[in-house]
Amino acid sequence: MSLKTCCASGSLHTGIPTGRIKKLHGLDCYIADAPDGRNPKGVVVIIPDAFGWTLPNNRILADQYAKRTGAHVFLPDFMDDGDTVPGYVMPADLMDSFKALSKTGLWNQLAKVGHILYMIRHFIPFRWYCSPSTASPKISDFFKSIRTNEASDLPIGTAGFCWGAKFVTELCWDQTKTDDGKRLVDCGFIAHPSQLKYPDDIDKVVLPLSCAAAEHDMQMSADNAQQTKEVLTAKTAKTKDDGFEHEFVMYDGAEHGFAVRADENEKHQAAQGKKAEDQAVSWFSRWFAQPPPVA
Repeated sequence: MSLKTCCASGSLHTGIPTGRIKKLHGLDCYIADAPDGRNPKGVVVIIPDAFGWTLPNNRILADQYAKRTGAHVFLPDFMDDGDTVPGYVMPADLMDSFKALSKTGLWNQLAKVGHILYMIRHFIPFRWYCSPSTASPKISDFFKSIRTNEASDLPIGTAGFCWGAKFVTELCWDQTKTDDGKRLVDCGFIAHPSQLKYPDDIDKVVLPLSCAAAEHDMQMSADNAQQTKEVLTAKTAKTKDDGFEHEFVMYDGAEHGFAVRADENEKHQAAQGKKAEDQAVSWFSRWFAQPPPVA
C-alpha cells in the first residue's frame, strides 16, 4: 500500500479564495456566496478533511461549488468552538512532512525522525479534540440553525471529505431532526471517507448519498468500497420509485485525498479530483432542482 493513501498526503493548490469570513451560528465560517446572491438554488455545507476550514484547497473548492451550483456554500470551523485548546486542525505543512517520508539518502533518513515526531505531535491531539463524540453535537446544532434560518425554504446539500465524510454519512441517516421535525439535509456527497464502519454505516443511509472513492485508500479498502457500492446500488433499486437514489463512483488510480488535495503536477490525480468535483456539482444540482420527498 502506497504511503500516499494516508490522511496527511496531498498538496496545496494554486488559486486565491474569493469568499468571505464571518461568525455564523457561533462558528467561524468561510462563505462562498451564490453568483445570484438574492436567489440561491440551495445551501451546501462542507465538512472538511483534517486540514480544516482554513486550508486554501477547501476554500477554493467551496468557491467552485457556489459558482457551479448557484448555491450559498458554508465551510464552518467544526474543529474549534473556543472551549477546547485551539488549533487542532492538521497544519498544511504536515503534507510536506509526509512527502519527506518517501525521500531517500542518508540525510533524509535522519530527517525522517523529526518529521515523524512532528506528525505524531498533531495526529494525537487531533484525534482527541476532533473525535466524533466531540464534533457531532456542534455539527448537528449548526445544521439545525441553517435549516431554521438560511435554508428555511431552500434545499440543503452537504459534502464531506475524509474526516468530514463520516458526519455527512450520518446526516444522511436522517435520524436527527430540527425541533419542529424537519430533516437537516436533503442530500450528501462524500469522498475518500474515513472512520466509517462497514457495512453498518452505509446500511443506515436513507437520504440521497453520492460517494467518490479512491482506488488506493487505506481508509476505504477495496472490500469496503465494494460493500458500499453494493449497498447503495441495492438501496437505489428499492427506493428509486419513491424518489430516493444513491451513487457510487470509483476513481481508477486515485489516492486518498484526491478530491481535495490532488497534486496539480500529477495530471491523472488532478484530473480525477476535477471529476469528483463534477460529480458533487451534478449531485447537488440534481437534488436542488427536485429534492427528495418528505416522509
